Amino acid sequence: MDHHLNVFRFFNESTEKEFIENNLSRAFALCLTTNAFFLNEYVKGIVSDHDYHYLFGSISSDTRCTIDIQVDTATIEKENYKTVYAVAMTSDRALDMRDFFSQPKFSGKKNITDIFIAVKDIAIIIEVKRSGEDCKAQLYNQILPFIKGTPKDKIEVRPKRCSWQEVVVLLEKVKNVQHLVSQNSKIVADFLELSEVSYPEWFEPKPFNTIPFLAEGKTPNHARLEKRMRQGLAGVSRIAGDDYQLLPYSDRLGISVPFGWASEFVTYFVHCEEEITDYLEFNIWPANTKQQGWSVFDKPLDWTKKQVLAVGGKEYKLSIEYEVKLCHYNRYVTGIEYSESDILKPLHTYENFINESGKWTSDKWNDLERLLDEHFKPEFEWRKQCDWSENFTNTDRSYLTMSLGFRVRASIPYSKFQSLDKKDADITKVSNLISKIVSAFKGLMN
Repeated sequence: MDHHLNVFRFFNESTEKEFIENNLSRAFALCLTTNAFFLNEYVKGIVSDHDYHYLFGSISSDTRCTIDIQVDTATIEKENYKTVYAVAMTSDRALDMRDFFSQPKFSGKKNITDIFIAVKDIAIIIEVKRSGEDCKAQLYNQILPFIKGTPKDKIEVRPKRCSWQEVVVLLEKVKNVQHLVSQNSKIVADFLELSEVSYPEWFEPKPFNTIPFLAEGKTPNHARLEKRMRQGLAGVSRIAGDDYQLLPYSDRLGISVPFGWASEFVTYFVHCEEEITDYLEFNIWPANTKQQGWSVFDKPLDWTKKQVLAVGGKEYKLSIEYEVKLCHYNRYVTGIEYSESDILKPLHTYENFINESGKWTSDKWNDLERLLDEHFKPEFEWRKQCDWSENFTNTDRSYLTMSLGFRVRASIPYSKFQSLDKKDADITKVSNLISKIVSAFKGLMN
């Protein structure tokens, strides 16, 4: 599915912390509001057994469940409630709530709770943090209106913690059960998809040292490998800066890079049968667009002859291929990857970049075919390589854009990552190594 169709993704999203956490609260509240199964399971995990049976054991015709966000707790009529659960929802699975009632009081400030749930005379107030940030003081001040001036025997406040890891497990269980009975929920599926891309640490990936590279079908163990790699990639921004963020896509695993001549750094898992070796393959695409190409073709292309990438004092296999990328409406359609042995004369030249790359309208496609025929050997069959007829001549497309770019691949043995990553905390070592690989790529053209 196109990630733009995820109901929780927005165009021109702000990266400010408050905006992100407000949208996270809204997304979670929508899951609760639209999925009764999930609401039941979540509330059951928060309240006591006695309160759970009281809430749902029997209801009357006028019993309602209220779910709201961004509520000023001072406006809630506290006399309507006998029990309030104060929930700190963070990624800290061991947050100690025993000192909850000794938190400092804030003065002259509105106390807006992220999520408010009420059924009968029991309320649940939730403070949401995407990280392991300690939010007890903030949460304490949100429930102060219920405590201030109220006898202890009239209302009881029960502090609780709930981790995002627990929430993810619960949502996955809900998703699986609903799938079994053909009642799939797009809201739940989209929340999990967004969470896995944006917050991989919530999914408790295991260290590489514990993950066999190949699954039973003798193919890479993608699901488990990707979870750990996504967590490692997410840590690069803490080392290299905010420009190195996880890509917000479910179809490729990588980070953005601010190189000018390239924008994405993508990881693949490769099993090489001939070498009996498993690799993590790191990819970057210089001159992937004509705009990026200006920073590549204005200098010598000597770097394309390199065969190794030096990372942390060690050298790893480097493969550099030429690529003709063909797009339509700024979206990739197909491409031609080739080596120097496939051509009659150089195609990736400054002159061709200036004069031939860019937009080609359909009435000029015969000229483009002649251009490529002049450069590629007949036995290479470039039309077959890119399904030329199926993608262009036999379609109603009126134009295409061509870029003359490159694909650069560094292959690093999986055993290298296994030797670094033996326990949960070793993910920082993985992020450090990835950061060094990114830096090595950045230095390719120097």
